[in-house]
Amino acid sequence: MDNLTISGLAINTRIGVHTWEQRINQRLVLDISLTTDFGNCADDLSKTIDYDHLCQQVTGFVESQSFQLIETVAEKVAALIHETFQVTEVRVSVSKPDAIKQAKNVQVTVTRSGKA
Repeated sequence: MDNLTISGLAINTRIGVHTWEQRINQRLVLDISLTTDFGNCADDLSKTIDYDHLCQQVTGFVESQSFQLIETVAEKVAALIHETFQVTEVRVSVSKPDAIKQAKNVQVTVTRSGKA
């Protein structure tokens, strides 16, 4: 199997459990890894995953929603990718760099397997 990785996709959205957090946009950083088979792409974009389109889909989805937990963002993005693209496995990491004052980053990762 082959792998496509998108690192550091920055998206602003309403995220957090506190009322004040739901009033502002905060930055999330997503890392997405897809496992699929690129053996038959034959240098033809229509036979592979258009990663620009994937990033636009994910960005539009996350920006248009409001979330309390980064765990929910990771789960919903993984489900969106699984429903939209034919992949064997998807791994989504969501970071909220400004979540904890004393920490550089807070991150969760979900991995989902199986054909959509």
